[in-house]
Formats: sequence, structure tokens, C-alpha cells
Amino acid sequence: MVRILILLQASDYADVEETLRSAVTAAADPRRLSFGLLLEGAPTEEELCALYGLGHAVWCCGPGTIWQRVDEMWSGENYLLLGHPAMRFARGWDRTLIRTLTYCQRLGNHHCALTGYLPRRTDPIDAVSPVAAKRFDRLGRLAFHRGTPLRYACHPQRSAFLHRDFCFAPAAFFRGLAGAREPLFLWAYQTRWQLYTLHRPVIRLLWDDPLPPADVRAIDPEDAAIFESRFGIRFAEKQLSPMIRCGIFEPDLTFETRVPLGVRLQEAVRSVRLRSPALSPLCVTAWLSVPGTPLDERRMLAFRRLSRLRSLALLCFSDHENAPRITLSHPNVLEFKRRYGLEAPDALIQADYGNYVRLCKPFLLAQSREKFMLHSHYIWLDFDYLRYPVYERAALDWRELCTDRICLAMVGDQPDTSMLVLPQERIEPLCREISALCGVEQLAGRPLPQEGDLFLRIMHDHPDWFHTIPCGEKRQLLNRTMPERGRELYTQA
Repeated sequence: MVRILILLQASDYADVEETLRSAVTAAADPRRLSFGLLLEGAPTEEELCALYGLGHAVWCCGPGTIWQRVDEMWSGENYLLLGHPAMRFARGWDRTLIRTLTYCQRLGNHHCALTGYLPRRTDPIDAVSPVAAKRFDRLGRLAFHRGTPLRYACHPQRSAFLHRDFCFAPAAFFRGLAGAREPLFLWAYQTRWQLYTLHRPVIRLLWDDPLPPADVRAIDPEDAAIFESRFGIRFAEKQLSPMIRCGIFEPDLTFETRVPLGVRLQEAVRSVRLRSPALSPLCVTAWLSVPGTPLDERRMLAFRRLSRLRSLALLCFSDHENAPRITLSHPNVLEFKRRYGLEAPDALIQADYGNYVRLCKPFLLAQSREKFMLHSHYIWLDFDYLRYPVYERAALDWRELCTDRICLAMVGDQPDTSMLVLPQERIEPLCREISALCGVEQLAGRPLPQEGDLFLRIMHDHPDWFHTIPCGEKRQLLNRTMPERGRELYTQA
């Protein structure tokens, strides 16, 4: 029988008991499971009885990490699953992990490991995300974040990095890691282990811990040269390619997807049910060149995801330089002219052009209304708003967002202006208010106000204008028009 050792590190047994029970209850064959625990405090007699009642188990206390104590836990199991106390398992998770790893091995290399950011309860979509590079911090360490979620992915995707709280691999991988030098992802690559992001969310998290940055300052350039060319990173120059920022290592940053039949049927029914002549929103976006912010493939891909939504009418403004490129992806492109935006002296505009562009959002909605007057609402969406795959025929339910007030999301106590929903009668009053407040700053010899601060002030002065919706992160308001996670077929809340 193929056996799996589950490795967990926690302060005490109570922190992992539900995780272990979830793994056993949901496993296709619980007999294959054994457990290795690294705890700060020893279990009680009652807890030991509960632990041994679940299956073969080894536990120990002491310093260090679970990575370094693998040999103490291992009893000849074929595979090891490094886990986290917040894990909860879906039915048949063990069979799926073994089959997925076998699929990766058949691609040509038997040295494979599965990893990735598992979905949390707070995530808007139910999908695993690759471990992607975010930036180099002030100390020169490499920080990580969730890359493009593998929503509807057909296959696992090659990964550059390893997640310390989720990894499924043959025992040889973990036994080698126990004595490996940091960073572990570079050791894996140099020893010919190929990392893959799991594409099916058969394990989910109640919460997660931040992935610590990797200290890459002492990496030998010769050791890293092949890794850098393969994954698009330069450690010495602190350069990151769009591929490594997304965690998708294809030139177009996409992966093969297949929308489940149940989802397609669900959206077909929704499209019929949601037809309403009362609501006819026009979505507007823009790309204006800002120094230091290139129109790279990552941003273009996000825009193409928006433009392909068949139930979303989209108008895009662009400067003369980028309009031809954008038009290749979307025909409804208008060239931006200075008179379309906020009126301000050239000196103030050039002092912070990026903020000026952000302040122009309501004015571009006003310009869109002048050109296309038959819409009930005008909706601003940032150019790179949609950062994960969405079914092209998804039906959008605008009833919650398209009301008689300005709708936007609040992330904590800050407005998220990546999406603004304005009824047509609120556009001109908002533009007048922005112009007046910017004029006051100009007369006082001060720079243009920051977009977030400006909206907070207007919301304070005119609370009756706004309808705010709390969101956990930016760019989540559009999700309110789609089925909630758990209500979309093949997903769990």
C-alpha cells in the first residue's frame, strides 16, 4: 500500500487535532496515513490516546523546524505531506495528490514536488495560487505573494518557489531538504527536483501565515545563472519578470483552462434570469503611460480578461502611443485628450502624473456619458483589475452595485477606487466636487490631493452620495456580481 506521512508543526496537540481528523475522515483510504508532529508542549495522556487512535504517529518536542526533523518522523512512507494546522481536507484528497504527482512525473522527470498557496476562506475564488515573487525588500530579501490563481486549470503548473506550509513529494525530497542550504527553492532546482503548483484545491485553509522572505543576498551568481534564465529573475540586479511576478512560466502568462460543464450551465441559467432593461451599465477603463509603470504583458492579460467578458460593455481610453496595441485586443478604444481629464496646471500634473491620472477617473466617466448617453450607470475599472481567469460567458448581476448612489469598496478604512460605480446623475456633482477641492489646494500653493484622501473627504462631506461595501482586499468588488464562492458549482466556501 502507498503510504503518506503528514508532517505538522504547532504549539500543542489541540492546535492540530481537527486537522488530523479532517485528513483521516476525508481520505479515500485512511489506512495509508501516518502522522509526524513537532510540538512545543508534550501531549497529555488523553491527547496521546486520541492521536494514536487516528493511526501510526510519531511526535517530538524541541527547537527547530519540521523540515529539519524529517528523519525522526519518517518510518518508510512513500510520500510526505508538509501541512499547516489550518488545513481542512476535501474528500479523496490523498488519491488526488498521488495522481497529480504521478502526472507531473510522467512529463519527463520523476523528481517532482507539489506546492503552492492553498485557498483560504477569505479568498474570493476557490483556487490554488502559485508562489510568486512580489519584490525585493529593503534588506535585499525576496518577498513572495500569491500569483495568478489556477482557476479552471487543466493541469499543474511549473513553479519556481516552494511554500513552506504546503508541499507534497516523495520521501527522498524531504530527506534531502533536511540538510539543504537556504534558499530551499534553489537547492531543489540544482538537485533536479521540479516544483509544480497543485491545480485542484483538495486542501483548503481556515487561515494562513505569511510566507517569510528568502535571503538571496549570498547566492553565488554562477549557481543561480540557469535558474535566473529559466524563471526570469536577476538576483544581483533585483529584477523580476512578469512571469515570476505571476508565477506562470509561459510567454503569454496563461495556462490551459477548462470551465466545468456545471459552471457553464449555471451561468446560462443566470444570464436568462438576470436580463433586465432597467440596468445598462457601461464599464470604462484607461491606460495612460505613467513613468515607471510599463504596459507589460501582465497588465495586458488582465485587460484582455475584462474585454472578453461578453456580458460587460467596455470602453477604453488610451494615449496615442499605446492605442494601437490595445486596439488589437479590444476595438472600443478612444484616444485620451487632456480636456477629458481634471483641469489643472501643467506643473501640478507633471509633479505627480500618476496621481493625476487616478484623479481623472470620474471625468473619463463623464466623457463616456457624453459620447454614450443611453446607459443607466457608468463604472470605472482599473486597466489591470481582473487578475485571474473568469468564464467569458459569466452572467453579471449588477443589482447590488448599480443603485442611486456611488458604490465603491472599503478595504479597512480606506476606499478602493479600483472600481467605482456611478449612476449617471451622480457623475457631474462628483466631478464638480473634485474640481473644487483641487482648486482650493491649487490656490493654497499645495500639490494635487491624493486620490484616496480626496475620496475620504468627499465621503465625509456627502455621506448620502455613497454606498460602501467592505471587502478584504482590493479588486474584489466585481466579485459581488458573480456567484459567491460556495454557490458556484464545484467550489467550497
